[in-house]
Amino acid sequence: MNGHRPLRLGAALMAVLLMALAWWMVLAAERGVQSLSLTRDGVPVTLLLPAVSEPAPGVVMAHGFAGSERLMRHWALTLARSGVVVALPDLSGHGRNQTPLDWWNDPEQFQRDVQTALDLLLSRPEVDHRHLGLLGHSLGAGATIDAGKLRLNDVSAVVAVSPGQSEVGPDSPRNLMLMAGAWEGPFLAAARTLLEQAGGEGGDTLQGTARTLTVIPHAEHIGVLFRHEAHTASLGWFAQAWDLSLPAADPNPTLAWWLLHLLAVLILWRALVPLFTRRESPSLLGMHPDWLDHTRRPLLRAALSGIGASVALIGIGEVIYLDGLGGILVSPQFALWLALAGLFWLALGTRPPRPEWSDLGWGVALFGVLMLAFGVLGAKVWLAWWPPLHRLPYLPILTLLILPWAVALSTALLGQEGIRGFGVGLGITLVTMVTVGVAAAVVDGMMFLLIILPLLPVMLALPLLVSLPVQRPWAGGLAMAAFLGWTLTMMFPLI
Repeated sequence: MNGHRPLRLGAALMAVLLMALAWWMVLAAERGVQSLSLTRDGVPVTLLLPAVSEPAPGVVMAHGFAGSERLMRHWALTLARSGVVVALPDLSGHGRNQTPLDWWNDPEQFQRDVQTALDLLLSRPEVDHRHLGLLGHSLGAGATIDAGKLRLNDVSAVVAVSPGQSEVGPDSPRNLMLMAGAWEGPFLAAARTLLEQAGGEGGDTLQGTARTLTVIPHAEHIGVLFRHEAHTASLGWFAQAWDLSLPAADPNPTLAWWLLHLLAVLILWRALVPLFTRRESPSLLGMHPDWLDHTRRPLLRAALSGIGASVALIGIGEVIYLDGLGGILVSPQFALWLALAGLFWLALGTRPPRPEWSDLGWGVALFGVLMLAFGVLGAKVWLAWWPPLHRLPYLPILTLLILPWAVALSTALLGQEGIRGFGVGLGITLVTMVTVGVAAAVVDGMMFLLIILPLLPVMLALPLLVSLPVQRPWAGGLAMAAFLGWTLTMMFPLI
C-alpha cells in the first residue's frame, strides 16, 4: 500500500482541483442572474432576474409531480441568460410549499399556484407586463394550460412539456406549444391528441391561435428538462409570440459540471479510503466461520425477497389504504416495500456481522461523502436537497424502514469488491427494479414509481461505489438507508 501512496495522493489532489473547477463553473453560469427567494399567498417562488436595464418579458415555469422549482432551474437559467425574468414556484405539497396537496378535492389547486406566481411577475417593476408566458412540465403542463386559459389577457404564450390530459381549444390558451421527448410514449401521444384538439399545426401568433408540437429526440420524461433543444425551442416560441428579438440561448453546462464534481468526489474517496482502512478477515468482522454461506447466491435471494415483499405489500394494501400513508405520497409505500424485502432477505439466511460502534462513525463518513458528491452542488443545479423543517420528521422514519434492505444488500456484497462487486450490486438493483415494478403496478399510490424506476440504478450505484471499498455492511447499509431516506423525504408531495 505504501508503494501506491504517492499515486493515491496525486489522484486525490487532481480530484480536489476538479471539484474546485466544477464549483467555479457552476457559479459562473449564474453570474449576471440575480436569484430572489420570495413567498406570495403561501406559495414559495424563486425569481431569476437577468441583468437588463429595461423591463424584461416574464415566464412562470411549473414543475411536475414529485418535482420542485430546483428541477426547472437548469432550463430557467437558459431563459434568464437570454433576458427573460423567470418565476419558479414550488407547487402545493412540493418542496418548500407547506400547503398540503389536495387535488382530489381541489383540482384547481395547481393552476392557482401558477396564477399566484404570475401575479408576482405582474407586481415586479423589472417585468414587461405586455410579454408574459407560462411553461410547465408533466403535472405542471396541465396547470399552465389551465392558468393560461383563465388569463388570456395576461399570457401571450404557453409551452406544455410532457403533458397529460387537458382541455384545450383553437384559441385557448393563446399560442400553445406542445413538447415531449421521443422516448416518453404516453406523454408524446397525449401531446399529439392535444394538438388535434387545439386545431392542429399552424395558426396566427397575433391572434393567439398558433399551435405546434416539438419532439425532442433521444429524451425521456426527466431528461427532456435538460436538453438544449428544448430550451431553445421554448425561447424561440416565446420570442415569436411576443414579436421580440431575444439573444440566442447558449447551452447551460451546469449539469455536466455537477456530473464532473460527482466523479471527482468518487475519485477522491477511492484514492484516500485505502489509506485509512486495513484488510480484515471475516472473523475479525464478527462473521461466523462459514460466512460465505450467508452471502452466497445474492441475486437469487434478492429476487425471492423482492417477490415476497411485493406479494406482502399487495396483501397489506387489501387491508390498509396505503396511498398517502403518513401524510406523504409514494415514499411510505416504497420504503415499506424495502423494509419487507430486507426482512425477507435476512430471513433467507443472509447474516450481517455484529455491529460495532465504529460502524456508526464509518456510516456517518460514508453518508457525508454521498452528500458531498450528490447533494451539495446538486442543490445549486437541479436538486431540492435540503429538507425544510416541515419535512424533517419523515427522514428518520423512512431511513429506519429502508435500513434492513440496505444492510442485507451490503452484507450480500461482503468480500466482493471492484468490478465484480459493482456488477453484483447492479444485478441486485435490476432485480429490485423488476420486483418493485410489480408492486408499483398493483398497489394504490405507487404507479408513479414506474416512471422513475429507470433512475433506481443511478440512485443505488453511487452508494455502492462509496461503500464497497470499506466492506462494513452496517456502515454501508446505514449510509445507503440515510441517502435513500433523504431523497424520499424531499422528493414526494405532502398531503
